[in-house]
Amino acid sequence: MCDTMVRTVAILGVGKMGLWFCNYFSKKHNYKVFLYDRRKIRIDSINNPKNVTVCKSFQTCVGKADIVIVCVPIRLTIPVINKCISIMKNGACLLEISSLKSDIFKSLLKIPEHLTPLSIHPMFGPGAKNLSDAKILIIPIRDTKREQNLIKSLFSEARTIVIKDPQSHDSIMAMILGMIYYTNLLLASTLSKENIPLLKRVSGTTFYLQTLLFESILTDSSSLIASLLADNKKLVKYLKKYNEESARILDTITKNKNMLETKINHIKKDYSNKKEIGSSYRKMYSIISKMNNE
Repeated sequence: MCDTMVRTVAILGVGKMGLWFCNYFSKKHNYKVFLYDRRKIRIDSINNPKNVTVCKSFQTCVGKADIVIVCVPIRLTIPVINKCISIMKNGACLLEISSLKSDIFKSLLKIPEHLTPLSIHPMFGPGAKNLSDAKILIIPIRDTKREQNLIKSLFSEARTIVIKDPQSHDSIMAMILGMIYYTNLLLASTLSKENIPLLKRVSGTTFYLQTLLFESILTDSSSLIASLLADNKKLVKYLKKYNEESARILDTITKNKNMLETKINHIKKDYSNKKEIGSSYRKMYSIISKMNNE
């Protein structure tokens, strides 16, 4: 059934991303959406409620679905997957979207052959208005080509990228999510007692963009931020390196300005060898220009 056209989508967990998937599928005329959450679901937050059914029970929601999308916190993903398996109808797909994969993958590999497990990581947040500039990472479970085709049939506008295994995925996430969240959490904590409105008013583009970043990160749920930092076993080695480098640079700042300039030049050289960093500067101002024109 999943190989043809998915008609009924069950979404388990109607937080920010669950609501995004609900609105994405409900506006497509050939999809019906079932929702289930232990918390009360606000119908007024759904863009097209006529295509959406709020289910009173987990069993009712899952049992009728052609595809089940698991949008619960990372710590609940494995129990929910295991609960779905005995309820889902033959030929249905189970799609999970968690930000960390290594532990969850063990449960996905055990899913019976009459069901199709899919593992993706949407590289966008619930504020995304369309998928034309979005990426979706696919971590193959059984059949890379088939799973990629299924994801493309569901999210045709997005660019899909295959990551070979869950360990590689989590290593990448340690760098592009864990490190960024850690850095911005430290920055937000350090500046939290300062007069942020004043700093924004007098700042240039760099501080403005940085505050947009750390403030937007703070809109994520605390449990998600904690999971990205504490549950990714690949992150610790990068954080140790980061803190060691931070201590070295701080020591240089306080003791030897000439050595500091040398250090900065070495860093610049490392990045110039890999990419023209000047293009990043131009892109930053391009982003600012677009934002000012909105």
